[in-house]
Amino acid sequence: MRRLIRDGALAGLAGGAALALVLLLLGEESIGRAVALESGGGDEMFSRRVQTAGGMLAALVWGAALGVVFAVVFTVARRRLPETSDWRAATGLAALGFLTVNLVPFLKYPPNPPGVGDAESIGRRTALYLLMLAWSALAAAAAWSAARRLGPTGEREALPEHLRAPAVVALYVAVVAVGLVALPGSPDAVTVPSDLVWRFRLASLGGNAAFWAVCGVAFGWLRLAAAGRSPLSSLRAPTRVGRAGER
Repeated sequence: MRRLIRDGALAGLAGGAALALVLLLLGEESIGRAVALESGGGDEMFSRRVQTAGGMLAALVWGAALGVVFAVVFTVARRRLPETSDWRAATGLAALGFLTVNLVPFLKYPPNPPGVGDAESIGRRTALYLLMLAWSALAAAAAWSAARRLGPTGEREALPEHLRAPAVVALYVAVVAVGLVALPGSPDAVTVPSDLVWRFRLASLGGNAAFWAVCGVAFGWLRLAAAGRSPLSSLRAPTRVGRAGER
């Protein structure tokens, strides 16, 4: 278990570095513009360079912490997927993490750059976002449960794959749609230029996608290494066999 936690932290650290890099390359301009609009051009306590360095450090720390959580969830989920390799389990769990933690909440409450939102409504905004996040997790859990129930059991055969997969996807989409429609919209009006807002939002979503992709791949590689297998072992040239069967 100690090695799993260590691997999770390392994978999360790599994912955090990917997140910081994407935000630096794609989101720094929009964040800088938003900060300038928020401050009105006045002096700030910390320079933008210091703020950027602090944000990158925070991404690394956050990534390592989330990587540990990823390792714990992987350990629990792995026991229920005996026929799946560690690589497939890690990358699949990472894809599910991005879908559940980032993409679905983004559809209802996309992040806003600095300067958007009233300080008095931060409690309501936070509560709505957490509620959407919980609903997203509920939708994922419902789909997981349905997939298991429709799969093979000791008493009956599994529903055919071409029927089971669409049924699970339809259930997931239906549960997510209920949350998107039922929950109220954001309480804050967007008062900054729309191009700035959407550049920031897409950079944020891209950064989170990079985090989950790198974290899942890195954790999968570390699991292969823990099992004594090199991630590049499949690239080795096959041994040629002679006509008489001699190598």
